[in-house]
Amino acid sequence: MKGESHPIPDIRRHWAPPDCHHRIYTHRMASPPSPAPLRSSPPAEPGGLPAVGSGDKSPFFFPQPGTRAVLCLHGFTGTPFEVRPLGESLAARGFTASGPLLAGHGTSVGDLCKTGHAEWQASAERALLDLVAKVEGPVAIAGFSMGGLLALRLARAHPDKVKTLAVMAAPLRLRPFQVSSIRALMKAPAFLRKRAFYAIPKAGGFDVVDPAAARANPALRAMPICGVASLIELGRLVAADLPAITCPTLIMHGARDRTVPLEDSFELAGRIGATTIERVWLPRSGHLLCLDVERRLAAQAVIEFFLKHLPPEEPARANRAPSPPSPKESKSR
Repeated sequence: MKGESHPIPDIRRHWAPPDCHHRIYTHRMASPPSPAPLRSSPPAEPGGLPAVGSGDKSPFFFPQPGTRAVLCLHGFTGTPFEVRPLGESLAARGFTASGPLLAGHGTSVGDLCKTGHAEWQASAERALLDLVAKVEGPVAIAGFSMGGLLALRLARAHPDKVKTLAVMAAPLRLRPFQVSSIRALMKAPAFLRKRAFYAIPKAGGFDVVDPAAARANPALRAMPICGVASLIELGRLVAADLPAITCPTLIMHGARDRTVPLEDSFELAGRIGATTIERVWLPRSGHLLCLDVERRLAAQAVIEFFLKHLPPEEPARANRAPSPPSPKESKSR
């Protein structure tokens, strides 16, 4: 059955069948306008394409007036470059946007080998608490890939601080043959598993349709075996958390994603405890949704969802317990 009309152009909305119980599902497909240009440094090479790996991988913080704020979390082996276009779009619509660089990321495979999901979550949690302190109220989290898993973990750990979520292409489970391969490789001696050369090259390149984004992306071009094993464990922990996560959640996936199975998003939507869920499928996009050819549409969908579910003003005073009356006030009563 078709649902209500939607302000994003050319989007068809559909309500899920009755067996979805009390949850609200929205399935959206669209053909977006041309994507905005990506920031790269140094300047583009002759021919208009950015230099290889030239994207801005530094953390970002875009302060705006008011208390609406979003924590943007990048993916495994990636950097804030992956979510920077989303952060810029959020800031343009009045949201304070923060994009931290997660532990072990942004430098080398060797550095990433020294961390695991506990360190990644700890760095994301520090960024969350810092953002909450700055805006004096609860925030939203937009997490891409591994960042989506971390967003779900933080929503479970801090339900009072996380008001709503956007989870994009989260690897809840890898494909069975990938899990079996990683488990076999993890049987190697410990001194090998922690070495930088013990990694899987991204033979097919970055999972993104946009050639400019693929060239500019400063992410690592290989995945450490021990890091992938920790990512699998993170997905297992998140799967156990899902029934206890109740905040409104937007779930997004690219139809051309060859990294994370589309079934992961279906499982996430079916198991999460939220009473309001919206699903967005982007038919022309690969895995890197915030960088790909439909990045404007992805950002617009996130903004619209957060405008609906993140209150515009929620001062800290409103959440504080009233102070007890002074002795004089008590006597006058």
